[in-house]
Amino acid sequence: MFKHAKQLTRHFGSIKVPEHKIVIDATSYRMAHPIWCLKDAENVEVTHHKPQGARDWIAFGIMKSLRKSFDFLTGYKPGEMTEYQYLRRFIFLETVAGIPGMIGGMIRHTKSLGTMKEDGGWIHHLLEEAENERMHLFTFLGLRSPGILFRFGVLCTQAVFLAAFTTSYLLSPRSCHRFVGYLEEEAVKTYTNCIKELDEGKLPMWTNFAAGPDAIKYWGLPENAKFRDVLLAVRADEVMHREVNHHLADLHPEARIGGHNYFFTENTVGEANKFESKEVPKS
Repeated sequence: MFKHAKQLTRHFGSIKVPEHKIVIDATSYRMAHPIWCLKDAENVEVTHHKPQGARDWIAFGIMKSLRKSFDFLTGYKPGEMTEYQYLRRFIFLETVAGIPGMIGGMIRHTKSLGTMKEDGGWIHHLLEEAENERMHLFTFLGLRSPGILFRFGVLCTQAVFLAAFTTSYLLSPRSCHRFVGYLEEEAVKTYTNCIKELDEGKLPMWTNFAAGPDAIKYWGLPENAKFRDVLLAVRADEVMHREVNHHLADLHPEARIGGHNYFFTENTVGEANKFESKEVPKS
């Protein structure tokens, strides 16, 4: 597992993914997931993958339209947000963010069974990504319990997004991964703004707010960790999702079923090299 973490960083080359290790938490039934170096997570980059081709531009356009609409409806104004407003935004977005990984994993799982071909490691990552986003949700739910109207809005949004993303993934998995990559770019921006405002004293309730025990355990945080450390870990997760989804969108079409994931081992590197894949360009 630790070897995989090192190989992941090496594969991305110039792309900076926060230094991390991978752990398996058998006591809480969580999948293996990265534990981030908080010092390294302080310096993650806000990057943008420049659209290349019609599919990229369509994915980017849809994402931007959804982002602007959601910002308008929720009154998102960086620099003027309260802790309550940020929590409401985080909780709502994480209820949606956990859908793409689960849908992608499910479709690839059933396709692998039907074609009787190996998936190349994608399924495991996509399911872990979905669980990771769900962990974000429950972390924030520990600070606020949504009311019935909020929950109803979540259910309606999930119904629409679930149907739309499932159909889209069946038609064009690469476009969907590009869309998720762009979505994660925006998530990194949002969490970066939140951390910046917290440091500027604009979110006083969180200045010395302690991290919850579940968050400390999940992300391997120090016992005296603050909520700011949780935000750093969550943002680092989103950076990972951003880079990996852009990478999956760049893979050769053959990689949809028989291709490779970013978890290379000595036994799979030679096989993976058959496929022409582009490194995620620096933005």
